[in-house]
Amino acid sequence: MSAAATAPGALPDPVGSTAAPGRRSRTPGWATVLLVVGLAVQLAPLLLLGHVLTQDGPAHVDSAWVLLHHGDPGVVGDALRENYLVDLSPVPNLLTTGMLAALLPLLGPDWAEKAVVAGFVLALAGGLRYALRGVDRRAGWLAVAALPFAGSHLVAYGFYNFVWGVALSLVAMGVALRAREGWTAARTVVLALLLLLTWSAHLMPEVAAVGVVGALAVGRLLASRGAAGWGPALRRHVAGPALAVAPTLLLTGWYVLTGGGEHGEVVGGPSLVRVGWLLSMYRPLVVGSWWELPSALLVAGTLLALLVVAVRRGGAPADGGATDAALARSDRTVLGLATVLAALAVLVVPSRLGQEYGFLPDRLAWFPPLVLLLFCATRLPSRTTTHRLVAGLLVLAATAAALVRLPTQLQDERAADELLSVAADIPAGSTFLVLRFDGHEAALAPLQREPDPLRHVSSRLAIEAGAVDVGHYEAAFPYFQVRFTDSPGIRAAIDPEREGIERVPPTVDLPAAGRDLDHVVVVGLDRAADWVRSDDRTSRVLEDLRAGYEEVAVSGPSGYASVWRLRDTAVG
Repeated sequence: MSAAATAPGALPDPVGSTAAPGRRSRTPGWATVLLVVGLAVQLAPLLLLGHVLTQDGPAHVDSAWVLLHHGDPGVVGDALRENYLVDLSPVPNLLTTGMLAALLPLLGPDWAEKAVVAGFVLALAGGLRYALRGVDRRAGWLAVAALPFAGSHLVAYGFYNFVWGVALSLVAMGVALRAREGWTAARTVVLALLLLLTWSAHLMPEVAAVGVVGALAVGRLLASRGAAGWGPALRRHVAGPALAVAPTLLLTGWYVLTGGGEHGEVVGGPSLVRVGWLLSMYRPLVVGSWWELPSALLVAGTLLALLVVAVRRGGAPADGGATDAALARSDRTVLGLATVLAALAVLVVPSRLGQEYGFLPDRLAWFPPLVLLLFCATRLPSRTTTHRLVAGLLVLAATAAALVRLPTQLQDERAADELLSVAADIPAGSTFLVLRFDGHEAALAPLQREPDPLRHVSSRLAIEAGAVDVGHYEAAFPYFQVRFTDSPGIRAAIDPEREGIERVPPTVDLPAAGRDLDHVVVVGLDRAADWVRSDDRTSRVLEDLRAGYEEVAVSGPSGYASVWRLRDTAVG
């Protein structure tokens, strides 16, 4: 039996595989080199551009900044305390706020956000590799399959907690996959801590991890009960994971009972369109351009080929005893069923539950391909040349997608820089609102309803100015760590439905703010589409603006943004 087959927690060697004897080479193998090159391509735009260009990212950073400065003396602290409440109750979206709050004093807002996003990319690749090697120690080369996810749809939306939760859930699955011979106390504690971290990031990945861990435990119990008996099998395969998942089950129950399960109207339902999403990998991979679709199709075709090989190379592994073979078959069955169930969940869930819980099928679409990779690792192609071809195609697909997105990122970088340049014209401690009149589209072959990386740059502007962004979307919802106070309640007064500020053209009632809204920043009016310029909502909000505010500054070089100050008032 090879060393890979005898390693704790690894599946026995598949039929026809070989392992190289002798000492391990210190020279990085082809798989390591390919993964490092692929990671460098994905991280280069993130690290070299001035800002992280995701839709919700600036709001996350602003929340962390508010947490850090809520107790400060002076006008900034006074303004934050007047407009924000802080709530650090344990909820499943806390993790990245804590990361950002820890990194902001050390790195500043831009590099703190870069560290969080770059950390996710590395964690996803590392987590997938760890889980794959839990199936078969030689399957680590397939970790390059994480690369197409690095800059994908929900990453561009800035769903940092969710994507970090996915990475952590893969590590948790990897721990369970390594426990085929039984659970030790140390392994149980590690899994419990991983599940708690995953829960603190996002509930959906935690539920997925618990589901896989639980299914593996039940499958192994049934596979080993004949040889070991029910009692020993329960202690070996079920007691550990049961103890590990207990803390997060209790937290979830507490969260639901204290209002976390409340949501608005159920919107959307089962759709055959989602079948196309999964088969083409349109979801979860494509961000904003039709030119990304060939890359997604290449990933989909590669995964399909791996699936065909994994199914055709069925049968029990050649090495190991009867119990080992039964456990291996059980794990393979569980991973196959988990893939099918994850795909079915994508097809049947609602699109959203009110404003509180959105993008449900989009989030779930991450799990079928990732769990499928674990299933395929149970019976990989036997030839190293095939491994290299598969890995090369996945790196090629991820690289092509990154290149397609780059012109849009450069375009958005220029717009964000010009908007942020007006920070000096907004006094510290003031309140302001950004109203955008230009939409967003990709520079190349744009899609509709794409992520808008400029939507919440206003929250980044708040940090630069030391001011309060009335459009800070996180603070309008009760389940984030900072939220707007009920009094004066500027956001609730001007936008009671919580959707008008983000619309193009915006739909807000400026006079309802009274004298509590100090500044308004008008963005993209000269670039607005003709229908936006002629829309009644545009006319109404501009009339209110001119009646109550006076223009005091215009951005350079293009005049993309103009700052308006409340008439007859001095702030700061």
